Amino acid sequence: MGANVERARAAAIEFLAGRDQEVIDLACALIAAPSPNLPGDETAPAAVITDALKRYGLPEPRVIAKEPHRPNLIVRIDGAHPGPHLALCGHIDTKPVGDAAPEWRTDPLTPTIQGDRLYGLGSTDMKGAVAAMILAGAAFAHAAPDAAGSLSLVFTADEEYGSAMGAKYLVEAGALEGIDSIILGEPSGVHEDWDAIRIVSRGISCFRVVVHGTQTHSSISDLLPTVNAVEAMARFMVAFRREFKPRYPAHPLCPTGPTINIGVKTLGGVGYGVVPGHAEFWTDVRTTPGMERETFFEDVMTTLKRVESELRGATYEIDPHPVLEWIPPSEVPTDHPMVTAALAASRDILGQAPPLAAFPGATDAYAFHVLGGIPTLAAFGPGQLPLAHGPNEWVSVTSVKQAMRMYALTALCCGASGGNS
Repeated sequence: MGANVERARAAAIEFLAGRDQEVIDLACALIAAPSPNLPGDETAPAAVITDALKRYGLPEPRVIAKEPHRPNLIVRIDGAHPGPHLALCGHIDTKPVGDAAPEWRTDPLTPTIQGDRLYGLGSTDMKGAVAAMILAGAAFAHAAPDAAGSLSLVFTADEEYGSAMGAKYLVEAGALEGIDSIILGEPSGVHEDWDAIRIVSRGISCFRVVVHGTQTHSSISDLLPTVNAVEAMARFMVAFRREFKPRYPAHPLCPTGPTINIGVKTLGGVGYGVVPGHAEFWTDVRTTPGMERETFFEDVMTTLKRVESELRGATYEIDPHPVLEWIPPSEVPTDHPMVTAALAASRDILGQAPPLAAFPGATDAYAFHVLGGIPTLAAFGPGQLPLAHGPNEWVSVTSVKQAMRMYALTALCCGASGGNS
């Protein structure tokens, strides 16, 4: 099979040699196809993908949708020889522009290239990766007569708001049967492009703490007993942040444990003239492998109880998020065939393989790996995570070009590994 592998690699590299502009043009078309979530509607980028697949002679995608405006697309490409079935997966929704709109220096939905930077909403998270996957799929198809295994391209809806319409639905529908492993194209850079291949997907737990006081006329707050819910919440929140130290097992790729963000959002008050009777703060914790829901919430409740004195007459309740209450972390072994293949492809294209690390956030690995039982690599994609979810998002043009080559070589190497994942 060795000669076939070399021929397949050579065919894929030759196919991609003159297509650098094509992958950037496709990334631009995807950015210009809006898909903010919320509200959630991925039909525009799905149409761009469908047209691109047709243009490159790839199979028509299977469209699997819980609701018509939330499509998931799956394309399977088979090599001529038996081997493992790898999927490259990218989500096609984005965060909304939101309150950051005034801070954008360019139109978020007008792809703009300045030097080596492609600006636009979703450029790094993760429409650049989606474009690279399509070109990689076309290269795999071109090399198919000598290739082993199968490659699927999986493009999902709803990743940015819990995946109920996307990855989770694909698992529930049995749409991923036969796929041995999945690589997510999340931006794997934090400080610079390709600074790690991220084999751990951290989990997430989100909840709000609601504080109740006395809503009344503000002119009598010094005449009658009143409890200002906003003041109580502020004291309670600061004390909770100081005291909250959830238990976690040691992990070599997560040495500092979970990331705790108290007060990612606060609400409270009516306005001038009213002592506020309601206030709340929202908490976002990124969990690490080995943490368990029951233990975590025991730590939450114990800490809240310990700092109750800061309420000074107010009461409180905890309200876990209906979707994001507990999404557990996942990881794949360092010697997994798709990890080995990604490392080899990185050495070929980048000159050296990045180190293995944990992805700071949660990903669709939860749905695919934890719920679906399919080993999933959390992040192997162009771009830098700190650029996502904020104004002036960009992805480097160079990294998108590198990604399409690394994806193609990873798929060919993984297929040639000969063993199921």
